[in-house]
Amino acid sequence: MHEKSLSWMSAYIIKNYEDGFEEEQETVGVTVAKEWIHAHQTPADRLKEVYSQPEFDPETRHYCFQGDKMVGFLTSKILKEEEGEVKKASLVFPSVLPGHEEAIGLLYDTAIKTLKEKGVKKIETYASALCGSQVELANKYDFSYVKDVENIVYTLKVSNIDETVDTSKVRKFDMEKDIEKWLEVIKSLDNLDDERIETIKNELVSEADSIVAHLIVEEEDEIVGTFLIFRNPTKKNAANLALPYVTDAKYLKMLVAKAAKIAAKSGIDYYLIWLFGNRIPLKKHMQQLNVNYAQPSASLFHKDI
Repeated sequence: MHEKSLSWMSAYIIKNYEDGFEEEQETVGVTVAKEWIHAHQTPADRLKEVYSQPEFDPETRHYCFQGDKMVGFLTSKILKEEEGEVKKASLVFPSVLPGHEEAIGLLYDTAIKTLKEKGVKKIETYASALCGSQVELANKYDFSYVKDVENIVYTLKVSNIDETVDTSKVRKFDMEKDIEKWLEVIKSLDNLDDERIETIKNELVSEADSIVAHLIVEEEDEIVGTFLIFRNPTKKNAANLALPYVTDAKYLKMLVAKAAKIAAKSGIDYYLIWLFGNRIPLKKHMQQLNVNYAQPSASLFHKDI
């Protein structure tokens, strides 16, 4: 076990991954992510699956403790080597509990030292302004910007939504009546194969408990607007307006106004609207809404070490 005592400069100890760290890792991650705009943290049971794989390297997961309490962690992964390229690794900047900011530098320095010892020459990271101070850390540690992810995110405060818009044409999705027609819209818009479409169909059933609402607008028996409302599992006052589709801005206004009414009953304060791939042109309709934020969901940065 790699363990570095830092008691001479602080009360912190850095450890590599050990069996049983998953629950604390999830707790720390959730606590930190609740302060982010887009809150997310891998559940402990999923972490256990990943960390039990043969290719998993425990020396690429670092944890900071104060006494017996985990106060932060950092994850990295050595990437598959491509012919003619230097050895690379991906890194996710530390998640650290408030009041323990010193642990950020300790975790980062430990990760870089370890990766260098393993022959890594270049580090990649995806940083997002939606996720705490990731972008600031990329700049602090001299990472260079490479490109944006092709995924635009808008944040929409429920208090800024015009609730006077008529929502009489908006109705709940009917699995029996709408499923095939709805899947055809999704398949065409996102260029999905039949296997992926079948997966989405099954997820509508298996993830029903996390769906706050599934809304439809029709004109002459044609779907002209739709989206799913998924509550964020980590941050209960936030939700995603997922798989958005409209043929006209007026339908977007209707759907969003209905989403505001749903929010009032569901304790939702703001929505995230995600546009990607063939959905990006829908941004022309977003100008009709009082959105608070619009930029790529994340950007790729890299650094030679």
